[in-house]
Amino acid sequence: MIKAEYEGINKSSPNEMGKMHALERIDFILGTLKRDKVVLVTELSKQLNVSEETIRSDLKKLEKQEQLHRVHGGAYLNEGYGNETPFVVRNRILCAEKALIAQRCLPLIKNRETIFLDSSSTALNLAKALAESGKRLTVISNSLEIAKVFAYSNEVRLVILGGELNRSCSAFEGNLVTEQLAEYYISTAFVSCAGVNLQAGITDSVQGEAIVRKAALSRCYHSVLLADETKFQEGGPYVIANLAAIDYLVSDGLVAKSSPEVYEYLVSTGKSIIDAALN
Repeated sequence: MIKAEYEGINKSSPNEMGKMHALERIDFILGTLKRDKVVLVTELSKQLNVSEETIRSDLKKLEKQEQLHRVHGGAYLNEGYGNETPFVVRNRILCAEKALIAQRCLPLIKNRETIFLDSSSTALNLAKALAESGKRLTVISNSLEIAKVFAYSNEVRLVILGGELNRSCSAFEGNLVTEQLAEYYISTAFVSCAGVNLQAGITDSVQGEAIVRKAALSRCYHSVLLADETKFQEGGPYVIANLAAIDYLVSDGLVAKSSPEVYEYLVSTGKSIIDAALN
């Protein structure tokens, strides 16, 4: 199937001598994906000595064959429905978009508030932005990576919810986490998810993560959903909450375009949507 699809494309021009042919590129991309779980367009372009547009074309064809999922700037391995992408992989994709989402969240946080940050890579970006902002806060989290960000901060009182460590998610999960959450009142909870749609609501692909996020939303005054563009295309089997449970949706894409049904529902119910689209 791959050979048939790639026959005849990318004939070598004089200034492209020495570059890999299409089938060789595909083998290299799939091998890199198998090893690293993620590939970046810029890195592949340099490694294979072809244009970024050529790499994007290769990734697009592989996505049609359901061998990977494309995102802005790269792609990650398609390991089957319900398998959560490891944190180390998620933290390497959509980096600029997640950083921008984090910046748009800063005005929602006041000095001396108590906030919850979940174990998502987007929340990690928010943690880094907060560390640089100088805001004085109490931060509650179940994320090992977020603990590292604030470990030596003089401005942030850090509360890490302990439990069993899920190394793939770099997060603590289990009954101990939810029991500890019940002891706190949270001004604003920032949570992400695996998918957002009108029918299923906010869903996750890891049960332990869904339980922690659901518990955090039940203990907060304001709730903020962090959703990059990929979240409106995917979903998971575990329900975190319905859309009525959130006060703000912060996304890197134009929600009205990427998910009109979600946009119309949130607007009609008085929720706030903050688009943080890159120019």
